Amino acid sequence: MLAREVHDRIGSGLALALRRLDMLETTAAGSDPDAAERLRQVRAAVVDVLCATRQVTSALRDSPPAAAGFSVEDALRSFVRAMEISEPHVDLRVDGMDGLLPATVADAVFLAVREALRNAVAHANAGHVAVHLTWDAGELHASVADDGDGFDPATVARRGSTNGLLGMRERIQAVGGVTTVTSAPRRGTRITLWVPVKERNSRHV
Repeated sequence: MLAREVHDRIGSGLALALRRLDMLETTAAGSDPDAAERLRQVRAAVVDVLCATRQVTSALRDSPPAAAGFSVEDALRSFVRAMEISEPHVDLRVDGMDGLLPATVADAVFLAVREALRNAVAHANAGHVAVHLTWDAGELHASVADDGDGFDPATVARRGSTNGLLGMRERIQAVGGVTTVTSAPRRGTRITLWVPVKERNSRHV
């Protein structure tokens, strides 16, 4: 009930605002570049809130990630569907890990990849986002790569605007893994995760 109310009342209103911003941004692009840039920034903020709203809706409807047999692939595909976006196009590929990861690893990887994906959708101004996860020989590798605006990681760190990235690093570090961020202005962004996984057939830690 609560999930439906959040989706219908808040999510639908934000989606409508987003469509109107898209139309305004298109109109302003040819006549006032400064206004178009301001509208783009507002649009990014609306997308961010919309993604967060749909993230909450999905969490209210779904079982908690750390449940036994939790499928990272199913959870990520559910999140992509819940965002209900047509752009950027999200290409999700998962190999060799369905329901077999230790619970704490599955939880950390899902939350970190979800945050990277949400950031790419909300802030990168990308046309395409590729998400790839694979587990082989005791190692899990994941990447979220977009063809968007990109950024200078050092500059962002100095501004103190890295809470999302810091949260990803901390989650992955807590399960013994490493997070790498590669980005540059106008060259897109790639976030990669590496996590050691010792017990292939264990569903619990």
